[in-house]
Amino acid sequence: MTDRGRSRPWTMPDPEFPHLADDEELSPFALRDARGIGQVLHGLAEARALVSVRLVPGGHACPTALLEVRDDGTLLLDGNRDEAMNRRMAEATRLVCSAQLDLVPIRFRLPTPTRTVHEDFVAFLAPWPQSLLRLQRRESYRLPMSATATATVEFDAAAGGATPRQPLRALDLSGGGVALAVPGETVHGFQAGTRLPPCRLRLGDADPVPVAIEVAWLARDGVRGNVDWWRAGCRFVDLPPAVEQQVMQYIFRVERQRNARLRRGG
Repeated sequence: MTDRGRSRPWTMPDPEFPHLADDEELSPFALRDARGIGQVLHGLAEARALVSVRLVPGGHACPTALLEVRDDGTLLLDGNRDEAMNRRMAEATRLVCSAQLDLVPIRFRLPTPTRTVHEDFVAFLAPWPQSLLRLQRRESYRLPMSATATATVEFDAAAGGATPRQPLRALDLSGGGVALAVPGETVHGFQAGTRLPPCRLRLGDADPVPVAIEVAWLARDGVRGNVDWWRAGCRFVDLPPAVEQQVMQYIFRVERQRNARLRRGG
């Protein structure tokens, strides 16, 4: 990034989602209409948000910023003080861009940019991206569980009372909470507002991690196998950042695997 950009109050992008820009088929997040894409790009420019660019091929990382978002469907990226990096950027076949706007991660790709000069500094001109990933806030996007993507909540045996003796299967998962399948025999311990006994969250075949959970709502989910099942929507309480990161990484890894299967037609 040039000296022009160094005096700005940059907002750092979220480092927890390093690979998502390579997958534009994450259907819950893809934004493809020009008006919506333009609004996000203008927001990044007005916020002076730092844009982290990965150059393809080569994988070089290059910090930059959106200097202008033009109505003719082009945008202007800041150049770099390092001339070697500017040459790599001009020769790249693709720019994989990552940023953050209002704490929401943004991802998009750009084709080979055209080197130019803006206010006496090196800059790069490129067309708007054809699609853009505006990832929902961590707590809002819920991943439905499946036979290949599982999560369970295990309770300490010492808790006693109506605490389930067997792990409860998660029906969906987000960075803010989990929906649990609760058998009728223990449902009275899952009333809204109830803070559940100490428990552990297991994601796939990973080791379980301690979590604190509070029931937000409860709804009947039908009868299966002669068992009356309920759906308990639960929120995580004071989730440690490391555990939250583990949850989000699991969610996005599953999304990528599902999209890969769809591309293969499986």
